[in-house]
Amino acid sequence: MKITKTMLKEEIKTLHKAASLHAKYSISQYKQVLDTLEKLEEEKQLLEKKVKLRTSHLEHEIAQKEDLANKLQQLAQYDQLTKLANRYLFLSELELIHKEAQLLKKPFSLLFIDLDGFKLINDTYGHEIGDELLKKVAKKIRNIVRKDDMVARLGGDEFTIILRNLDSNEKLKHISTMIIDSIQEAFLIDELEIYVGASIGIYRYNNDEDSFQDIISKADIAMYEAKKAGKGRYIFFDESMQKELQRHISMKQKIKNAVNEGKFVNYFQPIISSKDHKIKGAEVLLRFQDDQVLVPPAIFIPILEEDIHLIQNVTYWQIQTIMHLLDKTDIFYSVNISAKLLNFDLVQMLEELIEKNTFDPSLIFFEVTETSLLENIALASKILSKIQEMGFNFSLDDFGTGYSSLAYLKELSFNTLKIDKKFLDDANKSVKNKKLLQSIINMAKVLEMKIVLEGIETQQQLSLFRKSQRIKLQGFFFYKPLPQDEFLQVLSKEK
Repeated sequence: MKITKTMLKEEIKTLHKAASLHAKYSISQYKQVLDTLEKLEEEKQLLEKKVKLRTSHLEHEIAQKEDLANKLQQLAQYDQLTKLANRYLFLSELELIHKEAQLLKKPFSLLFIDLDGFKLINDTYGHEIGDELLKKVAKKIRNIVRKDDMVARLGGDEFTIILRNLDSNEKLKHISTMIIDSIQEAFLIDELEIYVGASIGIYRYNNDEDSFQDIISKADIAMYEAKKAGKGRYIFFDESMQKELQRHISMKQKIKNAVNEGKFVNYFQPIISSKDHKIKGAEVLLRFQDDQVLVPPAIFIPILEEDIHLIQNVTYWQIQTIMHLLDKTDIFYSVNISAKLLNFDLVQMLEELIEKNTFDPSLIFFEVTETSLLENIALASKILSKIQEMGFNFSLDDFGTGYSSLAYLKELSFNTLKIDKKFLDDANKSVKNKKLLQSIINMAKVLEMKIVLEGIETQQQLSLFRKSQRIKLQGFFFYKPLPQDEFLQVLSKEK
């Protein structure tokens, strides 16, 4: 086929047209690609922003969870009030140290600390002051021991210290003395000077057979021995304490059962007039019989006082017994009140008795000792005043065996002074002693207090007093403590 000029022109025109279209479409496609790339870039930036935001949220959540985990660990392992290790962390640490001691023969010791008089602080000033006191005590203990020693608060006013690589008696004595002396110093809280003490039980690890629970128990036993010995001191554990504790636990259970089953009995020791030797009153004495043998009050009274409910129940029962006797007799009765009961619960208990019963409260005397008052004279003064306003009386028992402060004799209002038999025993030994006894009697009269002399056992002691002195006497020379039936028979015969 012959290609003409016209055909070439047309072909060129067609090619130009195709090229134009191709260019047009290429530019359009290029623009589309650019648009797509731009959108992708925007989406990428948006996605990066979202990823960054999500990462920030995740980091915040992780930080929150870590913070929560730390707080949970603090709650689980540390006491929130004092910031010391708590019981859980203490037990875990003691178990590890115990295993280490067994395997590597590394020594360690445990101090068990209990504050003396802390409950009274709480009852008197409130829990806020008590909490502040615990924080200050914790800080003092922490500052005395080494950094590696664990100090823990087990709860209440109980603290423990684990002393690693330390079993020297002298060093343990030194540390314990420092702690006791430091805690006995005044604490200034809300412009109040607060005083508290500490008793410490010390356990030195020297027996692979002791479990870590045994170790705690033995340190605790030693601490209670320190309390029994007079408080404000330390005592090392020895095995004889364990046997004594077992006897104590056995006796405590018997006493609890006796309270619940009503097996305590009252004995009555008459109080007579020096003028005519007639019975004017009687002291009600609590007695407990175990297997047909009378248990001394020095054994069972402290056990009763360990549980406030036990001593409350027994005292309540004694007062009710006296109320019933007041209907049958015309004398007064005195009953001993534990220091543990000198609080507003006693006031409430007596108010309820007066509301529910008809009796003359002036015929009931509550006997308290000097030492029971010294723990908190301000509180004791309020309690005595409240109870005396109801018509009851108070006797200061065993005068002369404690501090015998004339200041609190003036501050506290007593109806009767019971002079301890020690003064009576000494009176016949010298003129000076006799004059001292007479001076105490004269002082009581000046303070308008009635007088009871305890422990009259001989005619020689009785001869010290003139009938005109109008004092009351009590002792084996006249009557021993008698069971209730025998006492009522004596009263009946005297009439």
